[in-house]
Amino acid sequence: MENAIAVPLLDQFVLSVRNHSTSKQIDNRDLVDYLAKQTETLQSYVSNLDSVLEALDVHQNALAVLTVLGIKTSAQQLGDISAVQYHTVTATQIHDFVISVSDRQLRDMADLLYNVMKSMLKSLGSVGKPMFAIPILKNAIFKLQDKPYQLTQLHCLFCQACLMSNNLKPAINLLDQNIYVLGSNDDPGIIFDSKFFLHYYYLGGVIYTAMKNYSKAISFFEIALSTLLPVMSQVMIESYKKFVLVSIIHLGIVPALPKLSPPLVERVLKPVCQAYLDIIPAYQNGDPADLQSIITKHNDVYQRDKNTGLVKQVLKALYRKNILKLTNTFLNLSISDLTQKVNIPSITETEEHLMALIEAGEIHAKINPKDGTIIFNDPSKKFEDSNVLKQILDKVTNKISFSNTLRLLDEAISINPLFIKKISCEDEGLSLGQGSSKTYQV
Repeated sequence: MENAIAVPLLDQFVLSVRNHSTSKQIDNRDLVDYLAKQTETLQSYVSNLDSVLEALDVHQNALAVLTVLGIKTSAQQLGDISAVQYHTVTATQIHDFVISVSDRQLRDMADLLYNVMKSMLKSLGSVGKPMFAIPILKNAIFKLQDKPYQLTQLHCLFCQACLMSNNLKPAINLLDQNIYVLGSNDDPGIIFDSKFFLHYYYLGGVIYTAMKNYSKAISFFEIALSTLLPVMSQVMIESYKKFVLVSIIHLGIVPALPKLSPPLVERVLKPVCQAYLDIIPAYQNGDPADLQSIITKHNDVYQRDKNTGLVKQVLKALYRKNILKLTNTFLNLSISDLTQKVNIPSITETEEHLMALIEAGEIHAKINPKDGTIIFNDPSKKFEDSNVLKQILDKVTNKISFSNTLRLLDEAISINPLFIKKISCEDEGLSLGQGSSKTYQV
């Protein structure tokens, strides 16, 4: 046999895989079952798996090759090679595999590919190289897609890789593409797991928030909160927490949840998100001291949820809101007086808020550096500004796109056999929302 392997068990594995691939009488499910039974053997000989890969044909034995790569990327014992080198080399092998196999083959192995890519990203993250996964995932997504508006299992992993790498730009082109199709249209019998949809829109909202594109972030969190699930997901809870904070920062209010949001969302969210709901009246009252008191009270919760940065931005948003109110009352004001009236901790912070508001076009003012006086000017006619018209058009377009996306997704999910089965169970009194509303899924 070509490329003979020193370990007899692996030698037999290669022979068996080749026989499965050449025999027309053996169903593909038999190969899947065989590969599953060989997991322990493959894990025992990780250092020899490169020889196995060399002995297998990437086109004829694609399923076996991807299985071996999955074993490699999740390996704990790496031998003499460093962890960084091992995992980057394995990632390169996965990339070569993705490029080599046909689109049809890759789509047939989409679920296994997701598991392998997830393990690869985890391993690369553990050695500080998550950015290495970005081009690999990007190429795999393009090969899995029939159309650019199709959501794949790998979209959420791509977003996660960008967040782990603190490299958000690559995700924007993907996120800016509206989604109208879930999974593949080739086989209607294949059910697209809603977790991929939910995680994608949650992570997309997080990325847009980090990029300060709050309008898009709110839309993504709204879509996540509109996902039809028979039980509450922890991801939906995290989406709501960020939805509240980002809405206050950007809009000054928290909009009502979309009408398509399942009733279970309303019943479960309030008890588990009270620390965030307490922020809403404190912000609306307009007193920074009250808001700071709420923030201090629930600080441990915000830190645990890793939302401390957003909460601080809510306080800044209140300062700016109060500054805007004063522009309607005074023609000019000293920075020190403004600092005192708005209850901002320092003059330096007041200047930062002022500059941000001026640059954003929210106020029209000039600061006299000699005496520290702020002179407020009347704004130009609001709708003569082309930037304002563009913002209005963007908002209308986003709302139309959001509505269309929800309608199409609602239609796709409503005919999903798994969803219909679970809804039927609810009608028979087996709803998790009735007996276990505090059970969450990730």
